[in-house]
This record gives sequence, C-alpha cells and structure tokens, in this order.
Amino acid sequence: MEKIEILAKLNKLNSFSALSTDELKLYILLLISARELNRKEQIDLEIIRRVFGEFFTIEQLKKMGVSLKRYGLASLSFSCLEKDKNHRTSDSNGWSTKLFFELYDDSFGV
Repeated sequence: MEKIEILAKLNKLNSFSALSTDELKLYILLLISARELNRKEQIDLEIIRRVFGEFFTIEQLKKMGVSLKRYGLASLSFSCLEKDKNHRTSDSNGWSTKLFFELYDDSFGV
C-alpha cells in the first residue's frame, strides 16, 4: 500500500475539501497506522489523545468517524472493556475503550 499515492488521490476528491482539519488529521493518523486498506485494524486511543490533546473526547472522535464514513473513507468502531477509572485512555464513565478502524479504497480506486 503506497500511502503517498492514497493521499494524492484523496486530494483530488471533492470530499477532501469537505473534511474539517481534525477529520483530515484523523484520517492521516489512521493511514499512517494502517497496514492495509479494507482491513479492520486497531489504534491505541492514547496515540489519538497525544495528537488531539488530553481534552479530546470519544464523542468528538465518533463525530469525526461519522464524517469519514459518510465520504466513504473509513469506518470507526469502539469496544468497551473492563471498568478502569484510573486508565488514561478511558472515557468519562471510566470504561477502557479500544478503537478499531477500517480504511476504504472504494472512493478513489486504489
């Protein structure tokens, strides 16, 4: 998977200009982390928090995921694990959460 080619093709799409700066930043982070397109992968929420800041919420991440899916670029899903109030990657309810993602190639024929 040539990630530079994917970004170049994404740049030519109408959806590219419709993405917010944070949505684009998330897509690039997921692209960097991905091994393949059209494959479910996982990223540590701590990495996402380092990029977006400690006050970034899972709700914000979900909204960006909806936008990426709407444009046919990626899908995000979350898995809540055991209760862990002291875990830094837990949500406001104290549940440790994992993020799974899949990047699609349908939109730009990679």
